[in-house]
Amino acid sequence: MSVVKFNLSKEYSEEFDQLRKNRVKQTFYSLDGLDEKNVVQGNLDLRGTGITELPENLTVGGFLDLSETKITELPNGLTVGGFLDLRDIPITELPEDLAVGGSIDLKGTGITKLPNSLIVGGSLDLRRTGITELPDNLTVGDDLYLTGTGITKLPDNLTVGGTLDFMRTSITELPESLTVGGFINGLDTSDQIISRLIEGDYIPGKYIFADRILTHVKAKKRFRNYDFYVGKIPGRNVITDGVYYAHCRNIRDGIRDLQFKRAKDRGVRQYRGIGLDDVIPTDELVTMYRAITGACQQGTEEFLSSLGELKTEYTIREAIELTKGQYGAITFRAFFVGNDEY
Repeated sequence: MSVVKFNLSKEYSEEFDQLRKNRVKQTFYSLDGLDEKNVVQGNLDLRGTGITELPENLTVGGFLDLSETKITELPNGLTVGGFLDLRDIPITELPEDLAVGGSIDLKGTGITKLPNSLIVGGSLDLRRTGITELPDNLTVGDDLYLTGTGITKLPDNLTVGGTLDFMRTSITELPESLTVGGFINGLDTSDQIISRLIEGDYIPGKYIFADRILTHVKAKKRFRNYDFYVGKIPGRNVITDGVYYAHCRNIRDGIRDLQFKRAKDRGVRQYRGIGLDDVIPTDELVTMYRAITGACQQGTEEFLSSLGELKTEYTIREAIELTKGQYGAITFRAFFVGNDEY
C-alpha cells in the first residue's frame, strides 16, 4: 500500500486557524447585541460592568457572564444556551422558569433555595452559598457541587449526570431514589447499591442519557427510522437510529451526525476506488468529508451555511474545489489525488 507524504506545515496552520474561527461565537459586551426579540445570538459578557438589570424573556445563544455586577435579580423567561456565571453578585433567588443549557456558577451569591422547575444542562456549583435544601426531582446534567454548604440531606428523585460532591456537609445518607452518572464524594458508598445512569436511559418529560451526556427533554417524536428527543433548551436535542446517538440542533443535522458515526465505524477504506468525477449525494459527501478529515460537526455546519443554497449532489472534483482553504481540505484532496496538482 502506498502512502502519500506531503508537507502540512503552512497549510495545516491555515486550516487550524479556520477551525478556531468556526468554533468561536461572537461575544457582545453590552446589551447592544440584542435584537427586537431580546435575543443575543452569541455570547454576552457583562462581568464587572455597571449593569443592574436585564430585559424580560432574554435569550442568549452562548454564555452569559454576570459575575461581579450589581444585578440583584434575574428576569423571568431567561434562557441561556451556554454557561451562566453568577459568581459574587447580590442575588438571593432564581426565576422559576430559568433554563440553562450549560453550567451555572452560583458561588458567593445569596442564593438560599432553587426553583422547582430549574433546568441545568451542565454543572451546578452551589459552594459558598447559603443554600440549605434542594428541591425534589432536581436533575443536573453534569456535576453537582455542594461542598461546604448547609445542606443536611439530599432530595427525593435527585438525578446527577456527572459527579455528586457533598464533602464537608452534614449529609449522612443517600436517598434510595438517587441516580448518578459519575462519582460520589462525601460518603463511603462501597456497601450501598446506587442507581447508575446507563446509555439510553430515558425518562419521559425529563431526560435522556446518551453518549455520557444527560439532556433535558420535553418530548419524543418518531421521524422515519429515527427517534428524535426534543430538548427543553432550544437547539439541544438528541436523535438515535437505535444503535447510535447524536446531539443536534435539528433533525437534519442529527441524521448527518449519525451517518458520520456509522461511516467512521466502517472506516475510510469504503471510499477507496471513488473517482474524481463520480457523483455523490450532498449529505453523503458531507459524511465522507468528516470521516476522512476528522472535521468537527459545528465547523462543517457553519461552512455549509456560508455556501448558501447547495446542490443535491456534487462530484469529488467539485467538492475539492469547493473546500479549498477549509479545515481538512488538503487531507481530503490527498485521499483521492495525492499531493499533485490535477
